[in-house]
Amino acid sequence: MIWLSTASLVAGGLLAQRFRFIVLAPATFVVVVVAIAVGVTQTVSVWPIILMIATVSFGIQIGYFLGMLTHYGLRALLARRSPVVSSGQGAARRRAAVAD
Repeated sequence: MIWLSTASLVAGGLLAQRFRFIVLAPATFVVVVVAIAVGVTQTVSVWPIILMIATVSFGIQIGYFLGMLTHYGLRALLARRSPVVSSGQGAARRRAAVAD
């Protein structure tokens, strides 16, 4: 169950890098089907399968959220740094223009 949870976290993060929020519905369905298949092959009781379904569904959604935060957080961080670099270059250009 740990490898399935880890795979769902990674899959959610990768989906966040490429797709919009609406992709979570079919992705969660696919992950639930995989969790049921794995649960049926490994256990005979229903409760561990239900726990696996809940864990994997939660994992893909948390992975998507963390991937989205990483994607947009890095974009915001880079956008925040880029005016600092360009204003430094602009100041150098202004000094060069004043010197001429």
